[in-house]
Amino acid sequence: MSDPNNGFTTLNIPTSNISWALGPREFVFKYIKYLPWLIICVVVAFVLAYIRIRYTTRIYHVQSSMMIKEERASAGDNQRFDELFMNSGGVNLNDEIQILHSRPVMQRVAKDLGIQIRYFGTGKIIRSSLSYPDAPVKLEILGIADSSNGFGFQVNVLNDNLFNFGKGTKTMYFGQPFDLDRNRVVLYRNKLNDIHNYSSPQFLVRWDPIASAADGLIGGLKIVQADPQSTILTLSYETENISLGKDVLNTLMAVYDSLIVEDKKQINNNTLTFINLRLKELSDQLNGEENNIKDYRVKNEVFDIEGQSKMYLGNIEETSKQSAQQQVKIRVLNWLLDYLKNPSTRDSLVPVNVGIEEPVLGQLVAEYNRLQQEKESNLKTTPANNPMIIAMESRLEKLRIQMVQVLINVREGYQISLDKMDQQAEGFQGQLRALPGKTMQLVNIQRRQKILEDLYSFLLMKNLETSISSASTISNSKIVEPALGSFEPVTPNKKNIYTIYFLLGLVLPVGVISLLELMRDKVNNRVDVEKRTTAPILGEIGHSEEDEILVVTKNSRRFIAEQFRIIRSNLKYMTVKKENPFLMVTSSFSGEGKSFVSINVAAVMALGGRKTALMEFDIRKPKIMESLNLKRKMGITNYIIGRAKLDDIIIPVPGFENLFVIPCGPIPPNPAELLLDPKLDELMAEVRGRFDVVVMDTAPVGLVSDSISLGKFTDCTLFVIRQGHTYRKILRLVEDLYIEKKLPSISILLNDVKLEGGYYTGYYGGYGYYGGYGYGIESGYFEKPAKKKPLSYIKRLRRWWEKWFR
Repeated sequence: MSDPNNGFTTLNIPTSNISWALGPREFVFKYIKYLPWLIICVVVAFVLAYIRIRYTTRIYHVQSSMMIKEERASAGDNQRFDELFMNSGGVNLNDEIQILHSRPVMQRVAKDLGIQIRYFGTGKIIRSSLSYPDAPVKLEILGIADSSNGFGFQVNVLNDNLFNFGKGTKTMYFGQPFDLDRNRVVLYRNKLNDIHNYSSPQFLVRWDPIASAADGLIGGLKIVQADPQSTILTLSYETENISLGKDVLNTLMAVYDSLIVEDKKQINNNTLTFINLRLKELSDQLNGEENNIKDYRVKNEVFDIEGQSKMYLGNIEETSKQSAQQQVKIRVLNWLLDYLKNPSTRDSLVPVNVGIEEPVLGQLVAEYNRLQQEKESNLKTTPANNPMIIAMESRLEKLRIQMVQVLINVREGYQISLDKMDQQAEGFQGQLRALPGKTMQLVNIQRRQKILEDLYSFLLMKNLETSISSASTISNSKIVEPALGSFEPVTPNKKNIYTIYFLLGLVLPVGVISLLELMRDKVNNRVDVEKRTTAPILGEIGHSEEDEILVVTKNSRRFIAEQFRIIRSNLKYMTVKKENPFLMVTSSFSGEGKSFVSINVAAVMALGGRKTALMEFDIRKPKIMESLNLKRKMGITNYIIGRAKLDDIIIPVPGFENLFVIPCGPIPPNPAELLLDPKLDELMAEVRGRFDVVVMDTAPVGLVSDSISLGKFTDCTLFVIRQGHTYRKILRLVEDLYIEKKLPSISILLNDVKLEGGYYTGYYGGYGYYGGYGYGIESGYFEKPAKKKPLSYIKRLRRWWEKWFR
């Protein structure tokens, strides 16, 4: 029965058509070598997170709330008077928020708290902290050269009496005035604060202009409406000093409250001034009218006329009453016009609606008074020639012109109504013309007196009401909750920082490992081979740390020697029907350990009692003789050209009874053509008759065609693939050679297999534990390798790099 494999038995080895994937255990053992790097990265990330938290200024959240009460105008005839004179009405929370957030208000807060001067305690390394409300030193300003520029200096407290500046050697006494940047200042020691309570005796003293101090407060302040349906505002402030945050919010609410009271008092005072002036004028006019009536009665002897004149007089009286009311309004309008046109009252608030019912006028006056107050507030901190003040004055002038025009229009309307009333009165008076003229003149005088009395009574009542209101002025704000600070800082957030840095400590190494895995284009393990070729794997050779190439010796029990013995056993199954097998060892390119495998395969065959010849067919780059420390003699090329016989080129290997080397001889200029010479057939036939096993070390099949030419003499081809050295794309070449049978009975030998995370790939698709669980070099079954001299730092670094990043 013929053998379909030409006398060779192929190992039953899994091929790539069988799905092969890493299980959980294999995955862990493959990547466990990166675990130290992962742990180091996580530890470094936690250290960096701790450093960031340690040297980041802690920011605390302080919060309070206040209610803006809505003051409603009183009902009745005086409602509009109250609205315009007292500036009351609906509350616009957006306007109130802007007022609370404005620079003038914050400047008053900064001034009340005295935070133009700040003191910072210097930390041991980097961070410094604000000393508030008390500090171990106190700065007093005696004279400022430029109030728009701040200044600061570092002070080192030596004792309760002496200090110096920074690292300077000049010492000064506390309480001794000195000049600093043309500013005259004096520094005092606050002995109530023990200097030993601070981390360092060095402090930074800083003075800032009031505008800069206010801007610093505005930056940390937030004001929002608690609920769209309520008038409660929530004030929050973020600061490194909780005491400062509480004082800022509480002082801000107090300053706002005082501003509201001041505004109301100013309006009341202006209103009282206006009313008192008008009362004085009316008093003089009433006195004059009363004297006129007295003189008229005495001079003309006028008496009351009864009878039919009562009806006419009643109509006249009603008309006169309406006319008097209308004339009061016109008189008030004239006074307001005179008030607006008077240059002396140009910068004063305008009192309005003293009985005048005109919505447009009320809106203009309210806007004019608001803008006038804002200008006065800004003039406290801003010069009059400031563009903002000029713009506000321009706006005030426009509003003043608009109010004058509205008053003129209203007066014309009132005048038209008065004319109609006078026409009615003239009709009634026509009916009384028959009465004595003296009586009519008296009525006219009394009517003027009545008008003045009504107007005087009206203003007198308003004077009393305004005085009472001014005496009982209160703010429309109420503190709902005083400022409270958080116990934990909002910045830095330890939990978030540690979480982010922990994730970075995981993501960065995992990303690098993934990138390295993606960039690997070389064979890394047995799985890479099985996935890319269906050629069988004969065995695996571990990494050798020995300097000697020949690792298989007679009494050697080293692990790598036992691996070659296992390969010898596998070769028996593949060459079971061949008495004198020819084994060809090749690879894809140089450096894959082809010569190392050839020498040790031949040696292990010779140790098995079979006469073995190692033929050096890599005639382009021979290494066999040099590796075995043998002198070069005549070889294969000499035989082919007829200048030597077989006995002349056979060289025994010292120490091996059955191992012989047939060197390549001199390197010819035409190696490929030399291997096609008929003399090579004679040589191979003669060798087959003289030796039991022949191992041919050939040139790399991926570079030259020498191995293809020698394939006709080969019974079994060992294709050497080196882990971490052979490119994965070379496996396509192996697959082509195996499928197309360009080389007989190709079997793959995986060389230089290294330990991966304590896990070692075994044979025939199985797995064996190397270096753990009692199965490795330490199991007692193998001879321990001899101790070697310590490697240099460069070689250590290189091997470390290959171990982790190859």
